Amino acid sequence: MAEHGDRGISIGGHANVSGQIATGDNVTQNQQVAGAAGTDAAEALARVEALLERHAAELPEAARAYRDLADVREEAQEDDPDPERMTGALARLGRRVAGVAALAEAVRALAAAVGVGG
Repeated sequence: MAEHGDRGISIGGHANVSGQIATGDNVTQNQQVAGAAGTDAAEALARVEALLERHAAELPEAARAYRDLADVREEAQEDDPDPERMTGALARLGRRVAGVAALAEAVRALAAAVGVGG
């Protein structure tokens, strides 16, 4: 077995690393990021909408939750979606549906699908 030396990674200071890091011989990494208008996002939007319809009576601000979802959908369909706008709408939507666990989870999945959280 051949010695190849140290291949460790050391990150110091107040670094904040987000993303793939690898070391070693013949390392291969693949990362897939679905676009905001991708199939995952469309499915996640449809799921949140269906759950909103099912649980609207349980939500004190159901009408506002629908508007927040419409904001997310509109921005996700833009050629150059604004992550700040989607983050704000998703945060509001998440607060409005927090009392229904299935909806809260669906909103988290939607955020991940549109690439602003998860």
